[in-house]
Amino acid sequence: MFRTDDKASRGGFSLVEILITIAILGILVVIAASNFGGMNEKYQVESETKQFYADLMDARGRAMQRSRVHFVKIAADGLGYKTYDDTMDAAEATPDGDRVLQPDADTLVANATVRHTITWNPGGVSNFSFNFNRNGIASVTGFLRFDSTRVRPDYDCITVEATRIKMGQFNGTNDCIEK
Repeated sequence: MFRTDDKASRGGFSLVEILITIAILGILVVIAASNFGGMNEKYQVESETKQFYADLMDARGRAMQRSRVHFVKIAADGLGYKTYDDTMDAAEATPDGDRVLQPDADTLVANATVRHTITWNPGGVSNFSFNFNRNGIASVTGFLRFDSTRVRPDYDCITVEATRIKMGQFNGTNDCIEK
């Protein structure tokens, strides 16, 4: 005789099985969301580093092309930077201006706000400025770093030397490993 209440003929899921499945899916969603947040920050740091690198290369190129000093100034709070073209001083009639950064008189070329603090090493300071002379030679040697404590991006620092600029990864011991 065939019984309809036999376990083999019963279809569907029990409430316990559905709750366990929902709990597992919830855990997977939380893990995925936390990984996405870390990846998002990593890409933000890399994006900020690459944009700053491009602006530095632009300032250096403009300095050589226009035979005029270009300045780079990091904000006091480290959350931004500006690049300036040393505007020609009509009184002195010099082709490269007065070679002194005057934010009100010099031409603003790039103005960027960043989410990760920029520090200059050695020294780890913000509110720092330097320039590229009319031959594109930097007035300082060291590296700029974007602070990121939660993630380790592939690019988070920029080495500045007299005649070259390269991106790299901060190794955690006060050095930028160029890539």
